[in-house]
Amino acid sequence: MTAIEQSRNLKTKKDYFIKQARFSENGKYIIDSDDQKIEFNDPRIVYVDPEPRNPYGRRLVKDLFKKHNRKIRISKETNASTLQYAKKICSGRECLASVAIAGAVLKDINEYRDENEITIYRTPIDNHGPCQNGAWPVLWETFAKRLNLKNAIFCAFPKYTNNYLGLNRDLLAWENINFILGQYIIEVKNALQCVAENRVKALERFEDLTSEFINSVGEGKKTLNTGLLKWAKEVAKIPLKLKVEETPKVLIFGGLNLMFDHYPIEEFFLERGIITKVADIVESMSLILAESTIRYGFKKGFITPKEQFNEQLLDFSALDEDERKEVLRAKRNKSALNFLNSQCKVFRRIMRKSGLLFDPFIDFIELFEEGNKYVSSNSLSETPVITGRFLHSIKEDIYDGLINLGTFNCQPAMNSQAIIRPLANKSDIPYAAIDCEGPWISTNQRRLLETIAIQATRVRKKKNELLS
Repeated sequence: MTAIEQSRNLKTKKDYFIKQARFSENGKYIIDSDDQKIEFNDPRIVYVDPEPRNPYGRRLVKDLFKKHNRKIRISKETNASTLQYAKKICSGRECLASVAIAGAVLKDINEYRDENEITIYRTPIDNHGPCQNGAWPVLWETFAKRLNLKNAIFCAFPKYTNNYLGLNRDLLAWENINFILGQYIIEVKNALQCVAENRVKALERFEDLTSEFINSVGEGKKTLNTGLLKWAKEVAKIPLKLKVEETPKVLIFGGLNLMFDHYPIEEFFLERGIITKVADIVESMSLILAESTIRYGFKKGFITPKEQFNEQLLDFSALDEDERKEVLRAKRNKSALNFLNSQCKVFRRIMRKSGLLFDPFIDFIELFEEGNKYVSSNSLSETPVITGRFLHSIKEDIYDGLINLGTFNCQPAMNSQAIIRPLANKSDIPYAAIDCEGPWISTNQRRLLETIAIQATRVRKKKNELLS
């Protein structure tokens, strides 16, 4: 991570530094800026997720936290305003994810935070690979001192060793699942607006049904499964003019960057009647959860993901205390990964009843194994996942165009482009790699996307002719 320089845009009080709020050593309570002990059930505590989340996931997660008597604020899509805030504290040389999260934190402080609350900003990722996010904890320690804010904790990632920030493990698992579910709902919406008989009326009906589903779950009238089943059956009744399987489709894939910059490209294809899917965020979540298992497996001499995720490898009956802790952590994360995958499969199976969900769920290990053929999965970066997503999409032959979206200063994303380019040249599916600086596209990038849109339409037409 680049060195942090003093910014003239950030106001600092040189003669008065506030003592930072912090977690206790055992992670069971908070010590505020006045050195007072604060329990996690204190109503002043507010959790803030500064990563941009989809609107349906935000609503589901807010209701989930409300059920558990917890408060949470969740950032919306990254935009120019978010990045403008980031300029007050960032040097501009950090990756887009880092800059966008910093901007979202400052935006929250200036526009939403109450001065009497105790705020927990969940900023870093518990990841130690070659990605810049491995340095985020150190970065946020520096930012925290410069922001000099009372009763705010900036470096917080929920995990076993910090008592999950006062949240239980199940709540965090369902939080992630709700965000994923929100993305699946958008996937159905994108298909609907491209094949609906009357786009305006169809989307109005879709929003009504989705609000009804979210409200029924929030009020406890329905579970996620029963509510989703009713929602899917009602969505299936919306009149269509085209068949989903005969409509052009484009996949936007990449790493964690997708959360911050996919919007204009997604909208570009939807405006042209091309069904657009953004690769599941669960793929990036899975990589974070898989890290401890990969490290331990590699330490034991196993190279491939399937070998490393063999259940027998995590038997700790004959291990010393230090190695036992390492295995227990790997088992916890693997259990969370398996639960995440199982729920994704269940929800996608239910949502298929809408007739608008066309892409099957892909197990993370399959993606990782596929990418490992061209770049080692032991690199602990997103490169093999991105590569695996491309290769798997080619085999599926569901999509008529593929967009590898990254940011110019994200090394794992750039590495994937170098690996995929010769593979893409051997494929008949139109492919383009886009390097973004933010959630916008340049004139030249728009021209490239126009070419992909035309090619994807032609490819789909040819496939339809062969099937007829």
